[in-house]
Amino acid sequence: MDYVTYISSEAWRTNPVRLREFEAAGFQCRLCPNSVADGYELEAHHRTYERLCREIDGDLTSLCRECHQGVTAMLRARRYAATLPLKPSDFVPAISNPEPLFDPSIGETT
Repeated sequence: MDYVTYISSEAWRTNPVRLREFEAAGFQCRLCPNSVADGYELEAHHRTYERLCREIDGDLTSLCRECHQGVTAMLRARRYAATLPLKPSDFVPAISNPEPLFDPSIGETT
């Protein structure tokens, strides 16, 4: 099962590991004081995708939506920073014989 299908499924919503993590966190974000009692919705952040669909205790962390977005953005930035920059030879031209971007005859005097 792919990630999006899984996260949208009843199996994910009722996942015992996910529910145990929320309970262990006191139904509060692990990074800030936002809690269910204060009207915040909690999300379960995957610390690893190694066991996607068959998570074990410790694979998930209880986070509010704002913290979850921040953690995800930070992890993506780290992954991006670790990649090598692309070289011009990595690109394939979209147009084989492009026309000039301007009319070379403009500005010429006869």
